[in-house]
Amino acid sequence: MKKHVCRPPERAELSDNPVKLCNEIARIFRARMRESCDIDGVLSQPGARLVLSLLAIEDGLSQRSLAERTHLRAPTVSVIIKKMLDEGYVTLKGDEADMRVNRIYLTELGRITDKKTIERIKETDAIALRGVSDEEWQTLMLLLGKIRSNLLEEKEES
Repeated sequence: MKKHVCRPPERAELSDNPVKLCNEIARIFRARMRESCDIDGVLSQPGARLVLSLLAIEDGLSQRSLAERTHLRAPTVSVIIKKMLDEGYVTLKGDEADMRVNRIYLTELGRITDKKTIERIKETDAIALRGVSDEEWQTLMLLLGKIRSNLLEEKEES
């Protein structure tokens, strides 16, 4: 049984807005991921899945580094890490050079969960990109990259 994804109300002043469309696509994607992965607990939060993914790439990051890389606020990352600890996805170890800093490492459960998540992402991407040619895909990636860069530059300037 398919669940209905809630759509935001249509607003004339925001029609044909690419960022709004990207946001809606992201919301639908997250809903599909929750359904297909049967995710609950801390990993039902997109920020936690982002932290999990970053640690899978580079284990042993500090909370500060995770906050910078995820663009999440430090208190948000702190809460996510606490919940991930409680649910067994990560462990903490003191930094040998600076004992004031805790390094965060994935547990075996965290690694297995990350691998399953990657599989689901690939499956969902295949569904989303049905009928999109290689040329259209390349153009889409170029345009989305520009939009992301513009938003990041604006954040750095303010």
